[in-house]
Amino acid sequence: MFAISTPNRSSGVSTFEVLHLAHAKSPTPNACRVFRPRVVLARALDVSSPTSTSFPLDTTRADEPALERLVTTDTIKELESTLDNGASVAALRRFNDLLAALPEDCWEEKLAPVMNELAYNLESFNPAFAAVVLRVQCTVGKTDYVRRDTALKNLIQPLAGEYGMHNGEEQARTHRELFSIFYADLMKKPLEGVLAANPEPHHGKVLFDQMMRDLSAPEGVNGPVELASYALGYNLAIEYLADYEKTWMLDSFRELNERVLKPQGRPLTEWLFLEVHAEGEAEHAALGHTAVASLVPANHEYLLERAMRDHDRDFSAFYNRMADLLE
Repeated sequence: MFAISTPNRSSGVSTFEVLHLAHAKSPTPNACRVFRPRVVLARALDVSSPTSTSFPLDTTRADEPALERLVTTDTIKELESTLDNGASVAALRRFNDLLAALPEDCWEEKLAPVMNELAYNLESFNPAFAAVVLRVQCTVGKTDYVRRDTALKNLIQPLAGEYGMHNGEEQARTHRELFSIFYADLMKKPLEGVLAANPEPHHGKVLFDQMMRDLSAPEGVNGPVELASYALGYNLAIEYLADYEKTWMLDSFRELNERVLKPQGRPLTEWLFLEVHAEGEAEHAALGHTAVASLVPANHEYLLERAMRDHDRDFSAFYNRMADLLE
């Protein structure tokens, strides 16, 4: 069993600042994985750049001095840092330890139900993202026009990316298509048949139902602005933890490929799904951070904290069940 090192978030280089991470390929199958910053970009926050992906964070306008004070970037970073040592990161470590160390003689049998769950789980996040967008849009007339528009601009880009849409580019394959290609390459069978046989795998459905309950009617959260603040915090946790999830998953499959799949004559050749997610989730987390900083009032910090804690609870439960299936 190997250890998985943590992306360097505590040394002043956070997901908010680092939009891409290195995925160091281990020279030997059981070596520890190392993640280190590769490119530090301000592109997601720099509106002077022609390739900027967001509006400016400072939406306080001189002609409207009475605008409500927003939560600060430092506060958001502190909240994000609580996830670094949370239940989901621990569950993801456990899952990836088991994934990379799957036995040569039964890896396919153990992995098959997990891949079914992951197929459902991947798509189930899209309704959650759409629910977050709706919550923010429903603050029309209740929040500042420019601030609301800024938040929505940042929220819509990761959702559009799920369907292969990126600024200034032709529409590419959707992430569902990429996963289907990856699945067929790994399991040597089409994904469609698996989903037809089990279209709602249990653990993925449990997480999906919980996410939608949280985003639709969180207990004790009332009014459009409170609901939007909660939703933005929930989205922030989704994107922040997805950086860990997809970065480590890519590295785990690389190790499994070198140790098991290649020697068995069935090496992975379709890596795009894993690579796109591993290299893109940090930027999505940055966009989620910007959306929060653009709209959430300072006195809603407690709602951000609660929402992030709620998702950490639910996401960790899902990945602990995935780890159970691999044991």
